[in-house]
Amino acid sequence: MRKNYNKYTGILDRFPFIVVALILICAVIFILVFRSKFPMAFFSGGAQQQQEQETSGYSILITSPSSDQVFKLVTENETVPIAIKSKDIENLDYKLKLVLNGEETIRTFNSPPYEFNWNPDEPGDYEIVANLVDDQDNVIASSNTVSFTVEYTGETIETITRSMDIEEKKTAALDASEYRSQNGAPVFSFKCYTPPVIDGAIDEWELYDKAQISNPTIKKENFTSISDCSGIIYTCWDDSAFYFAVQVTDDVVNQKFAGNQINNGDSITLVFDTALSDDFNIPFYNSDDSQIDFSPGSFSGIPPEAFIYFPSKSSKGIEIKSSQTKQGYNIEVKLPWEVFVSYGPVDLDVLGFTASIFDTDNLETTELAVSSSPQFEINNVTTLGTLVLIDGGDLTATGDSATSGSEETTAQ
Repeated sequence: MRKNYNKYTGILDRFPFIVVALILICAVIFILVFRSKFPMAFFSGGAQQQQEQETSGYSILITSPSSDQVFKLVTENETVPIAIKSKDIENLDYKLKLVLNGEETIRTFNSPPYEFNWNPDEPGDYEIVANLVDDQDNVIASSNTVSFTVEYTGETIETITRSMDIEEKKTAALDASEYRSQNGAPVFSFKCYTPPVIDGAIDEWELYDKAQISNPTIKKENFTSISDCSGIIYTCWDDSAFYFAVQVTDDVVNQKFAGNQINNGDSITLVFDTALSDDFNIPFYNSDDSQIDFSPGSFSGIPPEAFIYFPSKSSKGIEIKSSQTKQGYNIEVKLPWEVFVSYGPVDLDVLGFTASIFDTDNLETTELAVSSSPQFEINNVTTLGTLVLIDGGDLTATGDSATSGSEETTAQ
């Protein structure tokens, strides 16, 4: 007969289990009592670790400027394009602050897109960082820190006899006109007494003012940095034509299209409103508006080409040349005034104007467009920036008479 040994188990047999249970109970009591007496000093490390774990998933990256980039600016109207990409912060009740040199907040973003065209007060070395902050201004997470340099080149000032008369003409033109200041700094185009040679080279364009084309406006979610797609436009004019050159930075040049399909490939689009004050609040194209597309070609069989998208008419008379560079390509154009409807150039005239670069990389259609205006929609002329025509005399003139005239004006 099998014996049941459980009925012979005494308290001494259960003693080890009782001891373990008492130790666990005492440990729990000790932790609770200790924490109640020292909640902050003892547990702050754990709380900090927990907060780090919670914020470690945030990704904030400044994609423009690039590290150690040098911006060679000519006029005080030019800006430095700043772009920030983020992950997992868009739906949080936090703000993103852009801090300059560790102390000055130059922009606060409440929501994306996190893009800003910063206008520096002076040349120098700068450092920016983007901080994610709560409503108490506590820093939750930070981006990479980017250092860059702003230089104001003396090329235009030294080459051109820029008297105070020219600066006064700029101011007078803007004061006498209604223009959309919210759509970016005006582009000043000077009259040329010797027109540029249309050959795809842009060395001679340093004589004229330039403007950056770097604001992502169409499919801007694909914008990564200005090294992917950006450019500089130079302009001038005379009684017969409008001239321009664009120096394009594009890491992948791809143009397979022609005719009305040009802007499906790498290309330039200019939009003009030649009667800005007459239809200031009309968004759609009308007879005084023009959209003209320019292709640099493929550099391997497809030639450069211009196509007048609106109004529909022949592009006959437009001269266009392009050249491929290590950074992308250059494009140079003579655009006769006769391609516009009933318009001739006038000194101090103010037009609606935006230049855009369309980029495709290796796709079959537009991946991204960047523009000279901070906001631009292809069929909405109220998003256009501003072009000012200035007759400043022969900018190539040198000599004592030009210099003394400038000095006399400055002395007054």
